[in-house]
Amino acid sequence: MGSSTISLGLGLGGGKSATSSGSPGGGGAFPNEFSLSFDGSDDYASVTQASAINISGDITLSAWVNRTKTSSFNSIYAKRQVGGAMNYQFTINNSNGQIGLGHSGRSYVYNTTTTLSTSTWYHVAVTVSSGTAQFYVNGVAEDSFTGITITGTTHDLIIGATVPYNYFGGNIDEASIFNSALSAANISTLRGGASAGTLGLPADISSLDPVGWWRMGDGGTWDGTNWTIPDASTNSNTGTTENMAEASRVTTVPE
Repeated sequence: MGSSTISLGLGLGGGKSATSSGSPGGGGAFPNEFSLSFDGSDDYASVTQASAINISGDITLSAWVNRTKTSSFNSIYAKRQVGGAMNYQFTINNSNGQIGLGHSGRSYVYNTTTTLSTSTWYHVAVTVSSGTAQFYVNGVAEDSFTGITITGTTHDLIIGATVPYNYFGGNIDEASIFNSALSAANISTLRGGASAGTLGLPADISSLDPVGWWRMGDGGTWDGTNWTIPDASTNSNTGTTENMAEASRVTTVPE
């Protein structure tokens, strides 16, 4: 088992620095051995459009992120057409480290309470309930916005980019989507039951009934060209990496 050197962030948005060599399972009972490392240049993964992830109305978007790129935008994942219709986009504005939500009409709102440091793991989430978006960083409910519209589109889901723009630089782990607005207690469940303001650990979230849950390395297979990214939800919408090397699956995980 690998050793790790971590520093605990202080304050509500505190993360952990990503200097770990990665112990299998991220130090918890739920096995989480791998994340995917994106180069910020042309790496991404795609999930073919499916009815389960073509959501209108209430929604929850969630992921563990560790950004290294500090220019332009880091798209965590998006279901949209560049220059056209948007279903939803979960992103980081690298000029200030704020997480954002893109919604129908190609409009964006950004959480300004916590800015994400580089080389640090965070759990980030946003819920939309009856047109109100609520951002969470490490389980803490932060900024909220009204007037949010989520309308379905027929575009594929792209993880780590909006292709050909906004390529994510850093690590993404445990990306999940729900067709409902999860409660604050549910957000804690996503993080292994951790208290708000702490990083927590990836957990088995099947009881929350995600419509998509990509474990970003765990359970994947390398076909000689690309990684498959199994969907651990009941919908089995498997993703495939593009332009990513076999070494893109790494043992740097939240812990």
